[in-house]
Amino acid sequence: MNRDTDLQLQDPKFFATGDTHAIWNQLRREDPVHWTEGRFGRGFWSVTRHADVQSVLRNNVAFSSNRFGPSLPTRPELIDVKQSEHARLQQSGAILNSMDLPKHPKMRQQMMSRFTPKVVASMADKVRTVVSGILDGLPAHGQIDFATDIAARLPITIIFRMMEIPEFDWPMLFRYANMHTAPEEPEYAIGTPIETRERAVRGMVDYCRELALERRKHPGEDLLSMLATLEVDGVQLNADELGANGLMFVIAGQETTRNSLSAGVLELIRHPDELDRMRADPRLFKSAPDEFIRWGNPVAHLLRTATTQIELGGKLIKDGDWVVSWIASANRDDAVFVDPFRFDVGRTPNPHVAFGFGPHFCIGAFLARLEIQILMELLLRRVGGITLAGEPEQVSSIQFCGYKSLPVQLSPRA
Repeated sequence: MNRDTDLQLQDPKFFATGDTHAIWNQLRREDPVHWTEGRFGRGFWSVTRHADVQSVLRNNVAFSSNRFGPSLPTRPELIDVKQSEHARLQQSGAILNSMDLPKHPKMRQQMMSRFTPKVVASMADKVRTVVSGILDGLPAHGQIDFATDIAARLPITIIFRMMEIPEFDWPMLFRYANMHTAPEEPEYAIGTPIETRERAVRGMVDYCRELALERRKHPGEDLLSMLATLEVDGVQLNADELGANGLMFVIAGQETTRNSLSAGVLELIRHPDELDRMRADPRLFKSAPDEFIRWGNPVAHLLRTATTQIELGGKLIKDGDWVVSWIASANRDDAVFVDPFRFDVGRTPNPHVAFGFGPHFCIGAFLARLEIQILMELLLRRVGGITLAGEPEQVSSIQFCGYKSLPVQLSPRA
């Protein structure tokens, strides 16, 4: 690997238009724990094999989420915590996904109570109602943008209702979410990428904090009320923690489902035999969501910072080194997945790490699977065929893999 290749792994535009998997394939074969020269003023270790990624993510003592945060900075300037409100919140340990021991498991356990398999299963009828409403508003045949008309609307509706956010504020928060995840995209920009993301972070944090503080006075059953009344060691969450974890719900509540749905449907269009398999065998609606998620890799990487000197993959990692687990690479590791570049809606087992791994495994995993399962069940009942109606457009981001546009043509079912 040379410096040019290293820099491609830090280039949002390359992630939208280039072949990142060609780089990860070579790294898994030749240098699976690779020192990557950075454009951030410092380098980092790129971890690309499934087993090594699991080793890093399961060990939240040697590899800290909090010491710098759980993702690479989008710009070199953002290494300096003073330049970034988002970095400040992450490094202060305000957000669940950037917490370390001992607070993380105590807070996670309480949050997880709203996302257990039993609780999520009880939401199935509500999800069906939302999906039916979205599909009823679309033409039974004709052209739509699947990414915006369906894939984005479903998880946004679900998570905003769970948070009991007034519907007239949904467009504002949705725009903030796009500004946060893809600040390089011109249609989301309000200035430089840094200015765009910072405005989005401050907007979401301020909004969620104020609403949560109001709910603290008169709590209900919603997620912001849960944050407002949650206590860790007898202490309620402070203002930063209320706002930052509200932001986490807004972002995490939509990105996995939104991006995995678009990626999965695009592969069904490219491989209609897999679509036919789903129609012929309803059991595949339960296995397909995990293949959508493995294939889409909604989060491309997770960052950790070493807290001690430790060996990984034959390399000596030093205290303070950044260690980047490339989730998207691990999910194509042929040491784990048979024919990993084949999209297989019946893939079993499917031990992907798209939800993370270990102590920070995504608390919304069961909900994301349910949303994808029900959407595909109801969509294929109504639609006979799905074909591309234009060129798909991926977002420019080294962290979130997804499509900002997926024009498709729907044909009615006979």
